[in-house]
Amino acid sequence: MRARLALLLAVVVPACAEGESASGFGSAPGVTTATITATSDGTTTGTGTTAPTTGGGACGDGTCDGGEYCEMCPEDCGGCEAVCGDGMCVGAEDCLACASDCECAPYCGNGTCDMQLENCFNCASDCGPCGVACGDDTCTPGREDCLSCAADCGDCPAGCNDGTCGPDENCTSCPADCDTCPPACGDGTCDVGLDECDSCPQDCGACPPECGDGTCNGAETCGSCQADCESLCTSCACKDGDPNFNNVCHWPPSTPACPPTAPGGYCDPNGDGSYDDGDWQKGYFEYADKCP
Repeated sequence: MRARLALLLAVVVPACAEGESASGFGSAPGVTTATITATSDGTTTGTGTTAPTTGGGACGDGTCDGGEYCEMCPEDCGGCEAVCGDGMCVGAEDCLACASDCECAPYCGNGTCDMQLENCFNCASDCGPCGVACGDDTCTPGREDCLSCAADCGDCPAGCNDGTCGPDENCTSCPADCDTCPPACGDGTCDVGLDECDSCPQDCGACPPECGDGTCNGAETCGSCQADCESLCTSCACKDGDPNFNNVCHWPPSTPACPPTAPGGYCDPNGDGSYDDGDWQKGYFEYADKCP
């Protein structure tokens, strides 16, 4: 037995003089590291550890795998840049810059009249102004009056057209005597200096999306407007105070309230808990969007 052990040490560990030590092959996945020290009586002493096996390739081998991703191994995985067409709406992408990855929620001002949400009253900029038709039971200021549409505005009062705007007459009931009505909200025209999208949407259309308006729409994403689009952000928590923690997949397997880390999630698609087959790039971008 002693001869067999001596032979094994001779193969694995370089020879060393009294008081010197020799180490094994360094700590690499699945490799045993040994330190052997020679003594004066010809015996040896030593310690050893076995590094855990992590699976996957090594950074620099030309293949992006085994838990590697753009930030920790750019030489294999490339730089951390969102790529339009990769099926992920992340980073600086939005529905305007990359419609194939990001879908814009309908909003007034996008040039399309979404019939389920918009009409000429709440979004004239997309659907056009509501048509004014005599007989629609609405006397539209500036567009109809008793002379042009008695059906909507009623008959002109007695004395109308006598050249005097009497106490019972006004621009709607008797424009001949009281002149044309001044611009007003609801006349079908967005009058500059008088009407605005927030004060008169029926003439000017709804205001375009703005971060902080409480609605996630238009080109807004978790990354560009977390205040409105919190529902689009990953549910996984941020870890403050640790600059090296920058990826959803840095959370341990099956972390509560972090679905990507559960078996079948994008950090652990095969469910073995190793994350070797995880989508580390997606984890990096989703974490960066929520936890800048």
